Amino acid sequence: MRPKMSQNMNRNISPEVDPALTREIEDAAVAMAWGAGGILSGYFAGELSQELSIEYKDKNQQDPVTSADKATQAYLVEEIARRFPDHGILGEEDSPEGDTDAPALDFLWVLDPLDGTTNFLNGLPVYASSIGVMYRGWPLVGAMYLPWPNPKGGFVLHCRRGGGCFADGKPVSVFQAEDPAQQPVANRLIGLPGYFAQSTKFSKQIKGSPGELRTTGSIAYELGMTACGVLQYAVIGAPKLWDMLAGVLAVQEAGGTVMIRLPGEKRRSPMGSLVPHWEERPPSLKQLRRWVAPLVAGNRQLADNVFNTLFETFEQSGMLN
Repeated sequence: MRPKMSQNMNRNISPEVDPALTREIEDAAVAMAWGAGGILSGYFAGELSQELSIEYKDKNQQDPVTSADKATQAYLVEEIARRFPDHGILGEEDSPEGDTDAPALDFLWVLDPLDGTTNFLNGLPVYASSIGVMYRGWPLVGAMYLPWPNPKGGFVLHCRRGGGCFADGKPVSVFQAEDPAQQPVANRLIGLPGYFAQSTKFSKQIKGSPGELRTTGSIAYELGMTACGVLQYAVIGAPKLWDMLAGVLAVQEAGGTVMIRLPGEKRRSPMGSLVPHWEERPPSLKQLRRWVAPLVAGNRQLADNVFNTLFETFEQSGMLN
């Protein structure tokens, strides 16, 4: 089914996709997220836990990948190819050598089979399996499996553009507050990168009580918690597409805002297209694998306020270059 395109489409107007197709994609992503969660649970504490093997992607052995990552991605890739054979796939665990210079397909599934691998390896159930779908650079659908202390052992957070955000079918919303320094907001949790407290000072606007710092070790998990209102906001310094695609759409559809500085841009703005030039110059998978952009996700007031006060820090760190 060929998606309908808006006649006035530009970088600020999302392309139209048939609503029935979008719902079909969301339903499929939810089913796949549950499947991914089942695989990960088996490796985490189930019958496959003794078979967990570890490799490292870097010489310093600080970027692990496990058999759980690989098995989950293999499952997701197989399911996508079976259900949507004309869609493209960009997975974190793909070999970069397999990327080509050919333009990416219009529908692109962006996968992080296990975000929070170090937590997973150490027995900390703070991780996510993230499934995001873009259409011509615009986030379209998101589904994430998140472990949780409920009878199922977890839940799936899911959304589609314009359709709201849900945790197992129940609507969720971001935490609402205009100023993180106001009580009781100062005691609410915020998500920041681990290095952030050592290198960053907030401006006078929110100095003193920016919130209770938490570093979870999983970008997807933090964005999911922000969408559910557990975190009042999350600062993400240098996410890849697979880290953030499902989570940022979840925040938006939960009534929040994502302030972002896109690659090559000189100003921050509310998130729209993640690849504004897609129509003129469709990117390759090689280019999309290098995509990175700092962002702040939260309610409409907080996201803009926090990004504004941290803007100088982002510039000095080189995150905006």
